[in-house]
Amino acid sequence: MTDATVTPHGYAYDNDQPSARRHLSALARALDDFTIGRLQHLGLAGKRCLEIGAGGSEIAVWLAAQVGPAGTVTATDLKPRHIGSHPRLTVLRHDITTDPLPDGPFDLIHARLVLMHLPQREQLLASLAAALAPGGVLMVEDWHATADAVVLDAATDDDRDLFTTYQRAVNQRVFQAAGSDPQWSLRLHQQMRRAGLHDVDTVINAPVWHSGSPGLILALTAIAEHRDRLRDAGLTDADLTRVEHMLISPDAGLVVRGHQLYSVRGRRP
Repeated sequence: MTDATVTPHGYAYDNDQPSARRHLSALARALDDFTIGRLQHLGLAGKRCLEIGAGGSEIAVWLAAQVGPAGTVTATDLKPRHIGSHPRLTVLRHDITTDPLPDGPFDLIHARLVLMHLPQREQLLASLAAALAPGGVLMVEDWHATADAVVLDAATDDDRDLFTTYQRAVNQRVFQAAGSDPQWSLRLHQQMRRAGLHDVDTVINAPVWHSGSPGLILALTAIAEHRDRLRDAGLTDADLTRVEHMLISPDAGLVVRGHQLYSVRGRRP
């Protein structure tokens, strides 16, 4: 497959690509349980909820089940084809960088792995905070992604070095080239407070990923959509085939420190 063009919105991956369903499914399996654990104690019955960049996770449908007959959920995405359905769920094609937010105010707004990819992230966070009803909660979750010192174990030293080289190439040639900020999550807590939110709370999910696990299946997408960029970084087709084996095969022996997900929650007074 030839290299896909990075979208003008800053997203490195495209929901219309053949690899998208696998990627979104792996994201859901890797992250949904943690996210639901952060949301489930908020008292969602009867609430108005907004899910930004819903992708293919189960969060929007789960929220629709939680809000009950008196509540509503609006889920948005630039390309919403993978969002599920529910009688209380409204799905919108929406570009958060150019389109007005859906009519609020909202009792809960949630955005996962969205703002880190967009250069207007601080302004967008402030806009989301302003769309909350009094007492409403904004929860933003983004990765702190690094390529250094992530390999905990590998079948050989060559595999360890190759995966490190691959991860650095993905970070630089795919994500940072598209405008993503892998350090944004470290500023989220402060930015929530500066947006006027109270009771700001941060919890960090720090997983370990093994060959064949959802977290490493995610890393296949860069090869599927941006092979040419990775070749330009010096990786050969043989290298990429070896990386695919390390990512997919449970017996490949790769163990890595997964991306830390910073889950930051704040409440409008």
